Amino acid sequence: MLKKMHWKEKTVGIVSLGCPKNAADTEKMISDLSGRGYTVVPDLGAAEILLVNTCSFVTDARRESVDTILELSKYKEEGKARFLVGTGCLVSRYKDQMGSLIPEMDLALSTFEEERLGEILDDVGGLSTGAKPPILFPMADSRLTPLHRAYVKVSEGCDHPCTFCSIPLARGGQVSRRMEDILSEVAHLASRGTKEITLIAQDLTRYGQDLGLSDGLATLLERIDQDTPVPWVRLLYAYPTLVTERLLKTIRKSESVLPYLDIPLQHVDEKILGAMKRPGSVDFMKRLVDRIRDTLPEIHLRTTFIVGFPGETETEFEALLRFVEWANFDHVGVFAFSREEGTPSFDLPDQVPHRIRMRRRKDLMTLCARISLEKNRRLEGTVMPVLVDGVSDQSELILSGRIKGMAPDGIDGEVLILSGQARPGEIVECRITKSHPYDLEAWEVGVPEIPQ
Repeated sequence: MLKKMHWKEKTVGIVSLGCPKNAADTEKMISDLSGRGYTVVPDLGAAEILLVNTCSFVTDARRESVDTILELSKYKEEGKARFLVGTGCLVSRYKDQMGSLIPEMDLALSTFEEERLGEILDDVGGLSTGAKPPILFPMADSRLTPLHRAYVKVSEGCDHPCTFCSIPLARGGQVSRRMEDILSEVAHLASRGTKEITLIAQDLTRYGQDLGLSDGLATLLERIDQDTPVPWVRLLYAYPTLVTERLLKTIRKSESVLPYLDIPLQHVDEKILGAMKRPGSVDFMKRLVDRIRDTLPEIHLRTTFIVGFPGETETEFEALLRFVEWANFDHVGVFAFSREEGTPSFDLPDQVPHRIRMRRRKDLMTLCARISLEKNRRLEGTVMPVLVDGVSDQSELILSGRIKGMAPDGIDGEVLILSGQARPGEIVECRITKSHPYDLEAWEVGVPEIPQ
């Protein structure tokens, strides 16, 4: 039973951890709270209510989530805050133990209960009217991302049985949003001037199957193209066996869907993929890459790999290196296998020692950096459209932006605009002047190369 209290100021301080899907959840909670008269404040020390939206993807993420909750609990001890809420994947995964593990937390809501946050806080504060504001998408003042770009989640959870992944433990099986709700959110964002929308899900390519849709993602993209003028639409993430010809042709025909695909392959050796409970083989992956590039010659391909999975020997790792060299990906994320409690891979035999996992990660990242630099060098001297994000973290005298082949939030790198006058959210033509393994340097076309 939650202790009843009278809210004095209805101020909320929020920390959102983890992936873009978590950020999208946080935005919806902020929107609901704002609609109920709560004020989200940037100064955690000035908040009456504190919220941590947690992550539990790997051990380090769980540790960060717990540390953040404990850090924020100090505000309660000092009398600055009165109520501490935990939401998100960590809470979902360990819901039954949260009260004993972290007694400092007053309320724990799983990902399936987050939509009740405002209702519960109203009830705790004696403000409940029984009515729930009809929030379908975040309001402008609830955004965690800049106004010119946004994440739109099309489904929750995942149905794939990958043995290394803890996401189904926290978020359950896949549940797709109604297409009309997604289109309404996209239209709302477009009306606010959003220039880039990133569609996110644990598996975008499975969107709509639980709603009885066939090739639901392609249909959704066609509807967005027809109904909503958004300059850039980006896709994260596509499951390799579900990349259909219709989807690729839809991307090719689209005026807004970017030639960009993130397809987490995780490995290419058939034995390792079998242990991961993922389909495929080297031959399958090669056919997939060739098929995508044949249909979309301008595609920017991103993928992720896990090295050091149980049973991986130097033979399997060398096969992975050879494939990456052949595939010539634009961007690659490399993860050393993390032994996650509750997942089937936790108890698999032939666990790879930590030092070997880390060495293999370093070796693969070194190869990927070389490939990336070679590809970036070919862009020098070309003029490309760049979406300006704002002032660079590297210097207040430099603007930061991204070409179509770069996802936001540091996923793929940035374009450093050394001479430019564009404002955040503008898409401007830039000449690429210098390349680095992950970033590019450029000048905005029409602007003097030496700032005045």
